[in-house]
Amino acid sequence: MEFSRSQWELVFLFCAVYVTWGLTDSIQAPFFPIEAEEKGASPSEYGAVFGIIHLAMFVFGPVFGRFMPYLGVYRVFIFGVLGTAACGCLFGVLTYLDNTWAFLGCSYGLRLLEGVAEAGAWSSVLTILSNEFKDHVTYVYSLTQASFGFAEILGPSLGGTLFEYGGFLLPFEFSGILCLLVGLIIIFRLPYLLTHSISNRSSVSSSSETGSKDCLSEEDYQSEVASDAESVESQIVRTKCDKSKKLNESSSAANDYIRLLNSPMVLLALLGTIFSATCQGFIESFLEEYLKIFNLSVTQIGLSFLAMSVPYMIATPLWGWLVDKWVQPELVNPIGHLIIAASLILIGPVDYTTLEPDYMLTLIGLGLIGVGTAATITSTFALAQKHALIMFETSSADGTEDHSSMISGLWTSAFALGNFIGPTAGGPLVTWLGFTGTTPIIQVWALVMAALDCVVLGCSSSKNLFVRKKSALSKPELYEQIS
Repeated sequence: MEFSRSQWELVFLFCAVYVTWGLTDSIQAPFFPIEAEEKGASPSEYGAVFGIIHLAMFVFGPVFGRFMPYLGVYRVFIFGVLGTAACGCLFGVLTYLDNTWAFLGCSYGLRLLEGVAEAGAWSSVLTILSNEFKDHVTYVYSLTQASFGFAEILGPSLGGTLFEYGGFLLPFEFSGILCLLVGLIIIFRLPYLLTHSISNRSSVSSSSETGSKDCLSEEDYQSEVASDAESVESQIVRTKCDKSKKLNESSSAANDYIRLLNSPMVLLALLGTIFSATCQGFIESFLEEYLKIFNLSVTQIGLSFLAMSVPYMIATPLWGWLVDKWVQPELVNPIGHLIIAASLILIGPVDYTTLEPDYMLTLIGLGLIGVGTAATITSTFALAQKHALIMFETSSADGTEDHSSMISGLWTSAFALGNFIGPTAGGPLVTWLGFTGTTPIIQVWALVMAALDCVVLGCSSSKNLFVRKKSALSKPELYEQIS
């Protein structure tokens, strides 16, 4: 990858901030139930605290994607970074609330606010990556996703250690302050590292004003200045034209969302994202309970999560490089789903096999699911970006950024929905069927996704398949049809 020094610095800083976001998301997993039960809360009352942050991201991801050109990418990023850090630090203070409902209410409130902040942060970062790394967006994105995934699974181990030494307050202050420090560094460095200007509200406003002038002829506009009466009349016309322009822009954005959601390839990518995130959320939430049958210590259980996170961290940039350079994402998708289906035979193992529970087999299965989810998450992001860019064929920089923010918001929302479904739907299923009775359901889902991938790929004629061009041209021209 021939990146400049500023581009490598940008990649490093984004990877660092994704690590801090992963820690703030997951660091409370091993000790929050202990604190909540000491406050008098039951599992059914505090259980959704883990997933509600992803519900907020699911709702607000498309909102930020829709209004990014008006709010400004840089401003949304600042809001996301500072909001996430503030919520992380404030969460530790909840230990001083003795009332059960006050503790639960503030917990849910802060996690909701953190989800809104992270939705903005994720959408803004993905928009920046789409514009700064046109030819290598999948590879760069895979690096940031590997950093986030590793921190998400490392977080519980680190959180348990910090909790033992400093109680409920220390883990949250550590992750929150770390997020703040890294975020401030990026906020100050970002304007100097970007090669493309960051859109903001003023640019949109100025373009609207310019467009409104276009509604008048040059002679009318000159006569507008000639007399006060004509100036007032012209101002009324300009205001009407400006309102009409804004209505047309809003209608156009709504139509663009409809076009995206009507695309089979984009829908397949979003559904694959939901499935992959659901797998991760389920394993992260319920693996600890299953591993207790092996009589492991808390430290050993925490280290067992590394069997999935380390392969995920290594495989994600490798899959990103393959998709970016050699292999179409349509081909990587079913491979990832088949790997996930195979891994679930070993994790447990599933009830319909004659295999007995074995710790080493479980670790091998965790490694495979790390590789599989890395493949699907990387390929679904590339697939969504690819077909969105092909759909909106425009060479305008502003239009490109608008559509990049749209698909980034949708993808962020899909990823968050999967992370919400995993622990939320998995809880009742594990209670009813057990861990080994629930994994076959996910396995069937994986096989269905692989079949859908193959059907869509098989039904696509050559005119619908595209390969990446070798020249660094504008985004809509990055792909050409296979003849």
